[in-house]
Amino acid sequence: MSYDAWGESLRLLDGAPPSQSARLSRRVRFLPLAVDRDRDVAVTMFLRRGVSGVPVMEVHTLELADGGWRLLGGGGGPGDEATEPRPRLADGGALAVSHGGGGTARTRHGWLGFGRDGWISYTELRLAEEVAALRVADRLLPVARHGSAVVVWTRRPPRVSALDASGTVLGWIPLARRV
Repeated sequence: MSYDAWGESLRLLDGAPPSQSARLSRRVRFLPLAVDRDRDVAVTMFLRRGVSGVPVMEVHTLELADGGWRLLGGGGGPGDEATEPRPRLADGGALAVSHGGGGTARTRHGWLGFGRDGWISYTELRLAEEVAALRVADRLLPVARHGSAVVVWTRRPPRVSALDASGTVLGWIPLARRV
């Protein structure tokens, strides 16, 4: 049985907290891991139990249009890393590692085609244990205990800094220009 990606994404956008753990079971078939919203675009991340219990990571892009959120697309891949312990900076780890990302075309506006922000880009991040939040442009994204996060943008990748639990900047996280 699959989950309702649009309905569960709406729950995250309405303020439901992501799961703090990334533990799947026969009863727990999917978990919301992360969400990011930048004005009228958003991205949500889920971990679901695939064939034979193998964890699968799924990311969905959404756009606010005509008064409601529209699911535009998404992608998936292996989710094993989300279930493993977070790396520590002291062990020579990086603030963040990105193993995936993508993009989705926005809804066409007018008869000439796409509007000025015709593409939604996102990147998936796996954050070090010391990272408690991300400052993404003017947004603050808390990082759940499992350490998975997602960042969305339309024109240029935003400036992202990693913060510890006290709010101190640990460093900058570079994002690829086009994913």
